[in-house]
Amino acid sequence: MNRTKALSMSQKKDKVLVWIGAEFVHFFLAYGLQKKLDADYYAIIDITNKPKEFFINQTLIDFKQIWFYHDEINNSDNKKPDINFLKGFENKYDINLWNLALNERIFYRFYDFHKFTDDEILSIEEKSIRFFEKVLNQIKPDYFITKQPSFHHLELFRMMCDKSDCK
Repeated sequence: MNRTKALSMSQKKDKVLVWIGAEFVHFFLAYGLQKKLDADYYAIIDITNKPKEFFINQTLIDFKQIWFYHDEINNSDNKKPDINFLKGFENKYDINLWNLALNERIFYRFYDFHKFTDDEILSIEEKSIRFFEKVLNQIKPDYFITKQPSFHHLELFRMMCDKSDCK
């Protein structure tokens, strides 16, 4: 086998993880990037249920896997949060979860739709963290494409990507 062929065979494809929100900008960015960069593409989709069908059936981008953020954290098991797990997470990533949560407009005291208890907030945080760690451990992305975080869960994931050497 010649040297060039051996080098090309040993090079792995980059893994690109895209955070897609309701504005679709990053969906189309990934679409254009896929035409220029031969990589494996993955997506976390942070949308409501109505546009979900589009992402399930779309063929424009060859995503290796997609996850719907709200499906991953919305389940009815309202169990007590695992405080030891959350403390371990804060130490591992050097992230203060309450600083993020207290700056989340949905958790804020002026949000009239629902008044979240501390346990509800920590339970949501725990579900998000477990999901995010699952994604990062499963695919080990090289690159993360996202918008400027406007929700604490996106900022949390961005911070986790920074700590895991994802560019």
